[in-house]
Amino acid sequence: MRIAIVSHYMPPHTGGVEQVAALLARTYADAGHEVSWIACATPLPPGEATEEGVRFVRIADANVLERRFAMPFPLIGLGGWRTVARAVAGADVAHVHDCLYATSIAATRQRTPYIVTQHVAMVSFGGGLIDPLLATAYRTAGRDVLRRARHVAFVSENVRDWFTQHVAPDLRASLIPNAVDTSLFHVASDAERTAAREAFGIPRDAVVVLFAGRLVPKKNVRALVDALGHTDAHLFVVGDGPERDALAALGHRVTHVPRIPHARMPEAFAAADAFALPSTGEGLPLSLIEALASGLPCVVSDDPAFAGLAACDAVIRTPLAQLSSALVDALAMPASRRVTSRAWAEARYGLARFRDAYLALLAEAAR
Repeated sequence: MRIAIVSHYMPPHTGGVEQVAALLARTYADAGHEVSWIACATPLPPGEATEEGVRFVRIADANVLERRFAMPFPLIGLGGWRTVARAVAGADVAHVHDCLYATSIAATRQRTPYIVTQHVAMVSFGGGLIDPLLATAYRTAGRDVLRRARHVAFVSENVRDWFTQHVAPDLRASLIPNAVDTSLFHVASDAERTAAREAFGIPRDAVVVLFAGRLVPKKNVRALVDALGHTDAHLFVVGDGPERDALAALGHRVTHVPRIPHARMPEAFAAADAFALPSTGEGLPLSLIEALASGLPCVVSDDPAFAGLAACDAVIRTPLAQLSSALVDALAMPASRRVTSRAWAEARYGLARFRDAYLALLAEAAR
């Protein structure tokens, strides 16, 4: 099959959607399909390239909403719209990531059959006029994209339930959680841990909490910094964004690496003793399941997005007001919890199930 993958961004722009799309691009190419991936170019210039059997089409965009308001909604012009349209029209089937991006809407205006992976429910951007406008957009343009899809794959129960209740209750849909390559993300040896800390400049004997993600308000980085201020732990941050100034409060007890290739993320997890993601409005964050596969105890917020992890002994769900004590508890977990964390990831987020589910959906959609 000729498969067109359409997303808002692609690497080196950082984000979970980009990494899931990258995993699918490799999966489809490895299965012998002809794969094109179309997305906005930020932070690279527009252009085309072919790497490892995948054709990358980077289109010109205006990234003002992310730059000014931390809203990852790149804007495209007529030329970008036409580029998306041509690429999708030349495919047998398209795989669209999320329903409300400009690239998604452009892709789904063609006659090519498509499926959608919906990664997130509605995220609040501080209230005011933005939130009701966004909700209206989901109930109009987003609903249209989802209803015309041959199939919609939701990454978590929370995302599925939000769309069922607020957008469209009658979609052709299923639940396909994100996946992680458990051969790459694994419980680190002592030697790997020491080497990783040396590579990132982290004190060898520190107790380390890792945060990986964009430094934007919904991730609650300021709350994490405040909570760690009541402990002796060292914060290791992989990611960047407008909230980076909050890190200064920890002084020498923070190591900040704004961006690394995703191929080095196993090394980042190897350097940590625990993982923290006290965010809201998530789908199924790739960084979280990578942390679980790496055998790390995890601390997350009590946001409904994380309700599905309640049965995992290696995950602590906590209100932000109790974040500090939750981090202390996570760091005190026995080594046996690493086995629990790893086993949870292997049982639920393996590549084989993920690959087979999506290849079957695409084959059915292309008929």
